[in-house]
Amino acid sequence: MDPVDAEEALTYAVSREMVAIYLIVLIGILLQLVGPRLFLPISRFSTVGRLFGTVSTVVGFVATFVGSVALLYKLVADAVARA
Repeated sequence: MDPVDAEEALTYAVSREMVAIYLIVLIGILLQLVGPRLFLPISRFSTVGRLFGTVSTVVGFVATFVGSVALLYKLVADAVARA
């Protein structure tokens, strides 16, 4: 395998596809952390707030997991295509 210089590595890391995957993972993490806290005042009075908090946590987990798998797949697929 040929060595990769810093400019090529940084260009790859900030490419449009990679940034989209980074955003999916970041949104998933934010939904997991902030989502339930946003609905905390509502959850004291109704089960709808608890439901929204739970749904945001599950959606955040799924987004983080899918984004992580997509990132790993893209790295491996691009490495195989380059070699």
